[in-house]
Amino acid sequence: MSPSSPQGIPSSAQVLERIRQCAASVTRYPLDILTAEASLEDELGIDSVKLAEIAAVVAREFNLSADRLPRGAKARTLGAIAEGVASLLAESAPVVAPPVAVEATPRASVAARVQAAATPRPVEGAAMDLESKVRAVFARVTRYPEELLTPDADLEDELGIDSVKQAEVVAVLIKELGWEVAPKSSQRLRTLSAICEAIRSQQGAATVTSPPVEQAPVRAAPPSRGQPPLPFEGKVALVTGSGKGIGKVIAMRLASAGATVVVNSFHSRDDGERTAQEILAAGGKALHLWGSVAHEEHLERLFSAIGEQLGRLDFLVCNASNGLIGPFDRISPRDWDKAFRTCVTGTYECAMRARPLMARRGGGSIVTMSTSMSQRYMHDLGCQGVVKAAVESLTRYLAAELAPEGIRTNCVSAGPVHGELLGMFPDAPGRVARWEAATPGGQLCTADDVADVTELLLGSRTQRVNGAVWVVDGGLSGTVDGLLPSRPARTLGHDDRARLALDA
Repeated sequence: MSPSSPQGIPSSAQVLERIRQCAASVTRYPLDILTAEASLEDELGIDSVKLAEIAAVVAREFNLSADRLPRGAKARTLGAIAEGVASLLAESAPVVAPPVAVEATPRASVAARVQAAATPRPVEGAAMDLESKVRAVFARVTRYPEELLTPDADLEDELGIDSVKQAEVVAVLIKELGWEVAPKSSQRLRTLSAICEAIRSQQGAATVTSPPVEQAPVRAAPPSRGQPPLPFEGKVALVTGSGKGIGKVIAMRLASAGATVVVNSFHSRDDGERTAQEILAAGGKALHLWGSVAHEEHLERLFSAIGEQLGRLDFLVCNASNGLIGPFDRISPRDWDKAFRTCVTGTYECAMRARPLMARRGGGSIVTMSTSMSQRYMHDLGCQGVVKAAVESLTRYLAAELAPEGIRTNCVSAGPVHGELLGMFPDAPGRVARWEAATPGGQLCTADDVADVTELLLGSRTQRVNGAVWVVDGGLSGTVDGLLPSRPARTLGHDDRARLALDA
């Protein structure tokens, strides 16, 4: 780290490093991907809400007003934010950063606090009192600095730890500290002190011990004697882009069939973590791994974690997608590049990395995801339609290349599906009405319909199906009405375009 200026103002390098630490504390991203040049939205998937959180932490770190920090185009990278902050600090001489010499003290820098919060703490035996143990669990699960986790701070109102995250903490406390009974929903344990008292009332602080932390996913209890095994019991499945939407439904379905599911998300990290928790709460087996299939370093981490923690992979569902929804003449080279990198290159890279994990177990099954409009015209779906046609071609090539190793590759080609995506289309209500009218039977498909076919293609009942594209659209693609616009389409401006980004 570069030395500070004589006036005590931190150097540009110091400002950047502390801002990287601020971003890590909010996003929980690895520091090595939080580079100065990385685009916060396009490359790192940090949306405007998360960016506002980072700005708030940066403002506190440098004792600046949040409304003075760089915004919009001036805050697209951490480097740009650091330049803006450095300028503000230079303008305001009394605002000085802590000198490097005291960064290792308890006040420390964000780096020290984040490191302390993110690193699991070793058990110190009887000398470590109950309150310290509970605080350590909270810090590890929430990634909050321990100095913020005071005994009487209100977990929700003061610390912003919502009920979902509190439930995660309670689950760890039950497992690691021997808390035998979870609190009733009517028993609001609003502070760390209240939680400690509840534990003491059950078993006494002296009897609470803390075994080592396990990195493997929480596993459901094995089926009782006489109960037939679930169809995917013992299998491991990776579903990319499974934080929400169709991917989430597929992940939940595979977990209910007995598989250990690796939930993957990028843009919607919180949704991905919630999906994994929902699977665990339902008695299934799940693990959430963050990362973009469009980034090679992310994929390297993702598949290394699967190999190290699970040792195998039986199913791969390539659901992560990215593509512009809007007029054909408004698709930019950058739009094409992002769509191909996610949908085509990302699918290929996932399949190639899954290959050795599946081959060592004698084979596996891959399902790619397409749209039935890859073979038909639909207004405003040009980018998706063209790119997904490439996915279908890639599916056939993967089927031929991987078949000698016992790996099947098929594709589910879905039509309009009720859910978040439909709302991205211009004039969505009118389009949905036309599509329903043009669909034999008058009903569009649901995410469960897509999951039905995906589950079937992964299973043993389709073991002779390879290189196939199964259309799931209720028959809509067999008609013409409803696919073409009912009136001349207006030319949409740049702000009218919508991007489909399913956890690329």
